Amino acid sequence: MTTAVLPPLTSAAQAQDAAPGKNILMVAGSPSHGYGAHEHFAGLRILQQSLRESQPQNEVTIVRGWPSQDQIDQADTIVIYCDGGGRHIAMDHRDQLRKRLADGCGLVCLHYAVEMTPGEPGKDWVELLGGHFEINYSVNPHWVAEFSELPEHPITRGVKPFATDDEWYFHMRFSDVGKVTPILSAVAPEHTMKRPDGAHSGNPDVRKSVAAGEPQTVAWAYERPDGGRSFGFTGGHYHWNWGNDDVRRLVTNAIRWTAEEEIEEDGSSMGQKPVGIDQLLKDQDYDRPNKFDPEETAKRFNLSDTGSDAAKATDSQSSDTAKPKKIFVSQTVTSQTKRQRVEIDASIKGVRDLFLVAAETEDGFACDWVDWVDPKIHGPAGSKSLVELGWKSATAGWGDVQKNLNCAGQAWSVAGQQIGSEAIGAHAPSVIHFKIPEGYDRLTVTGALDTGGTSQNNGQSTSVQFAVYSGAAPRRIGQAPDNSADGDQRDPEHAVEGIEVAEGLQATLSASEPQLRSLTNLDIDSRGRVWVCDVMNYRRNNGSRPEGDRILILEDTTGDGVMDQFTTFYQGRDIDSAMGICVLENGESTDVIVTASPNVWRFTDSDGDDQPDQKVAMFTETGQEQHDHSGHSFLFGPDGKLYWNFGNTGGQVKDANGQTVIDIHGRPVVDDGNPLFGGMPFRCDLDGSNFEVLAHNFRNNWETTVDSFGTLWQSDNDDDGNRGTRINFVMEQGNYGYLDERTGASWRSERINMEDEIMYQHWHLNDPGVVPNMLQTGAGSPSGICTYEGRLLPERFWDQIIHCDPGPNVVRAYPAEPDGAGYTARIEPLMTGTTDRWFRPADVCVAPDGSLFVTDWYDPGVGGHRQGDTDRGRLFRLAPPNTKYKVPSFEYSSAKGAVEALRNPNLAVRYRAWQALHSMGADAEQELLTLYHDDNPRLRARALWLLGKIPGRGEHYVQTALSDQNPDIRITAIRLAKQLTDTPSRWLASAAQDPAPAVRRELAIALRYDESEDMPVLWAKLAAAYDGKDRWYLEALGIGSDIRPEECFDAYLDQVDGRWDTPAGRDLVWRVRAPAAADAMVSLIADPDLPLQQTDRYFRSLEFHNDQVRAEALKRLLP
Repeated sequence: MTTAVLPPLTSAAQAQDAAPGKNILMVAGSPSHGYGAHEHFAGLRILQQSLRESQPQNEVTIVRGWPSQDQIDQADTIVIYCDGGGRHIAMDHRDQLRKRLADGCGLVCLHYAVEMTPGEPGKDWVELLGGHFEINYSVNPHWVAEFSELPEHPITRGVKPFATDDEWYFHMRFSDVGKVTPILSAVAPEHTMKRPDGAHSGNPDVRKSVAAGEPQTVAWAYERPDGGRSFGFTGGHYHWNWGNDDVRRLVTNAIRWTAEEEIEEDGSSMGQKPVGIDQLLKDQDYDRPNKFDPEETAKRFNLSDTGSDAAKATDSQSSDTAKPKKIFVSQTVTSQTKRQRVEIDASIKGVRDLFLVAAETEDGFACDWVDWVDPKIHGPAGSKSLVELGWKSATAGWGDVQKNLNCAGQAWSVAGQQIGSEAIGAHAPSVIHFKIPEGYDRLTVTGALDTGGTSQNNGQSTSVQFAVYSGAAPRRIGQAPDNSADGDQRDPEHAVEGIEVAEGLQATLSASEPQLRSLTNLDIDSRGRVWVCDVMNYRRNNGSRPEGDRILILEDTTGDGVMDQFTTFYQGRDIDSAMGICVLENGESTDVIVTASPNVWRFTDSDGDDQPDQKVAMFTETGQEQHDHSGHSFLFGPDGKLYWNFGNTGGQVKDANGQTVIDIHGRPVVDDGNPLFGGMPFRCDLDGSNFEVLAHNFRNNWETTVDSFGTLWQSDNDDDGNRGTRINFVMEQGNYGYLDERTGASWRSERINMEDEIMYQHWHLNDPGVVPNMLQTGAGSPSGICTYEGRLLPERFWDQIIHCDPGPNVVRAYPAEPDGAGYTARIEPLMTGTTDRWFRPADVCVAPDGSLFVTDWYDPGVGGHRQGDTDRGRLFRLAPPNTKYKVPSFEYSSAKGAVEALRNPNLAVRYRAWQALHSMGADAEQELLTLYHDDNPRLRARALWLLGKIPGRGEHYVQTALSDQNPDIRITAIRLAKQLTDTPSRWLASAAQDPAPAVRRELAIALRYDESEDMPVLWAKLAAAYDGKDRWYLEALGIGSDIRPEECFDAYLDQVDGRWDTPAGRDLVWRVRAPAAADAMVSLIADPDLPLQQTDRYFRSLEFHNDQVRAEALKRLLP
């Protein structure tokens, strides 16, 4: 969150001298549209100045990102200027706003902020704002709206009739309670309806209204039933319109009106000086395009200052040709930083234009008072003070740049003490430009936080980065502009500096543009070469590379972690927007599986020349073209099978001949609710046969990973804006709750026993039959995932999930711990784009030496199927500091050599080892037994899978492993048995008494398709061991019983002698889909001692029984 306050926080004595004013809180959304449009922060800065000039006693605060609870509690009105729809900054905070508005706080929404998504968010905005842009009802054309008549209202005081060109939204959905007053209305011209019907472009209702010549309201005042005031304004697309005095006065009046200020008869004064093009050029999120013409823009929008100021607006501190060159950039300095300062000693050899820069960080520039202490230059000419030299130009975010005083004109000090002999005081954001004379080649200076800032707000608001540049001043440091395409922070040489790396690790830029472009997926072969999907032809950029997207092979021949050889394996339009790659080496030949929906291709390089000799389709008509919710990458599992998945636009899986695939349990692999929904992970043989759907009802499970025990892990993305992103342990055959299992309804649909919070509602977590989430990570755009079983990285990352989330710019580990029959996890960052917000990690993979490689999509944004930059992409290596990239070599022809390779953390190496050992059969048994007795249980599990698949030895090794001391080995034994026999109950009966709930969980799941007569009795033993608390265990029991629920529940009643009415038994009747369980639930509902609210879960559970069973059971409630 970035905060801007004019004036800054003041001392208590200063506050007492001032008359009380209103507290106006302004919320700026993220950059989005491009230069001069949707400039949320820059637009609010102009309004902030207008508000301050109109009423100096008001405190006007701007925050980037959502404000703190304290800021909301203190606000008299809240102004929101951001993108809307699913990306609306207030989407997850509507209840918080409603509570504050109920106390009389005002609300103002500008431009896109008036749009919420349909359903509850839209209804909330109608309630709070008085109206909102409703897709498929409202429209957003660009047009010149002429406001020839204005109503009598405090908001229109001093405003003359005007006309402006803007993206004026209209045909809004307004409230039918409270008082809505149209403030700006105009008749929309016919050309506003020239676009075809669409969510934002047209619909029959609005066409009828425009054809009738009805005035369209584009700004309104709302007097809410709770007594508070709100204002909606649909203009504000073009930043330049904030230079229109009438537009600016109207919105300034409105903000003050919502804060319940009295508006003067001639309206807000806004100061005497108009806002011209020179001021509008400041504070924008985007870099100014080279071809931008300020005079033409000023003329088009009728702005002042079309002359010299605009022409000079490139910043007097920089020439047209000079580029910023970084000399020094500090880490963020806060009141918690040791000594609250940073020492700088840097070479300035050859520098003539020197810039001392103090930059605000993500928490804004409030209280960011700084001192440049003892700034001196040194060289053959001696030493010279920059205080004595003086500057050519200087700017400060507040106050003034001053010699030997702080920015407020007071004595400078750091942590309450004056340090050094002289200083330059400033306030971030600040740039001080010096002309350096000949004879000086070194700079020494201390960048420090002045006490005037750190003494405010308990020091919590002060955070600054100190920087030194030459040539020209950068637009920003610290946080690189999210959507700035230019500037030195975009250069690959600064790529590593923009990323915060976890302790004990070092990031190396392995490859970047121009050799490659935007990268999606990667795999690493047994030789340590990195294979990447290089994508330009994505969505709106489809066709930007006419030759098609590429599969590249990148190789480091020197061991420094930097790729120096680049080979194009394949290029073609048939792999445009490829989202997955899997490399499977078979000695001389290599198979490469490329997922490029709607097809999955298998390329074969038969002769080892890194060029495909054959291309065949494995699966077709699978997923939507150019949609990343469709097919994703394949990987080789420890059991010798392939694993992959698709998201909720996968639709179906069809084979090479276009026939719908039927899985081994007889189910068509189709997302239609019969019985499968949404995203699904899969398992199949290497040729695609023996196809299994492993779970269903995900939204966008972008990739899957499987560890050596055969445990499957995935991430899943929510509907954007609901902070419901999750990490899942996948229990096979589980339902993961994105849609209503019974009806396919959205999570937004009302239902009995609905979850209290949206992030849990999103996954139907209160419904019987939904597997819990291991971890919910909030907002994000989760993508590539792997399991790290190497030993090169620090120990805290061993055997953990590693995951990329390009939304919050992070690569994370999720260290997991057993939690009953399931798992709990925490977050441990590895790489974070704290400085460079274009860092968009897309995929991560383990190399043969145990290091990690990460692909970086490198883009100004994610989500919405956008690709803002097609020319840049990066590949990083992550390893301990100063670790060479040394790839081990293996000998696969002997059992001993292949077993050694099987120990490797890289999947391509393990694939070669697995294939070699499996082909040896019994000849490899002794070497595998040696590995099976290793101290590392994951290595033992890898051996167990192969031992169990030696012909005739499967049951023996399952029984051997069931008696192992390690529960993960016992779990692996159960999974192995499930692949080897159709009646696992006959092999696994002893596991029903296992002390580990996770082992019993796995046994319950394994019984699902067991048709033997032993199965219900064994299931009943497992059910009787349920403790009444462990939801993971309960859902495993449900999964195991779903095919034969009546037999299982009857066996359970026998097991407990009919005494089911216990906490555990009540959970079981809630989950099991047996008629006798439905009868038991009705008994509970009818119990007068059961509190009414506790009956909701049982009424909801009854909805999952078939109509006849439910009706018969409910008859018992009739008198």
